[in-house]
Amino acid sequence: SDVPPIFPDNASGRWELANWLTDTSHPLTARVIVNRVWGWHFGRGLVSSTENFGVQGERPTHPDLLDWLARRFITSGWSIKELHRLI
Repeated sequence: SDVPPIFPDNASGRWELANWLTDTSHPLTARVIVNRVWGWHFGRGLVSSTENFGVQGERPTHPDLLDWLARRFITSGWSIKELHRLI
């Protein structure tokens, strides 16, 4: 989600951050992982600026493919092995 996690004062906040990063309504983490795995397979990611997915980074060459792969990655339970097989 676009709303950042709230970190409790009496805990480290790691749990809240992990849940926020892997929230299905927040696909950025999945897209970054998919892009890196794609790059390992083909030498270049669908987003060539793998270190910058922000507004100053490159646009994806195939945004629909990146989104589809990210959704499949999430529904697979975040399985890297399944992602490699899929790609």
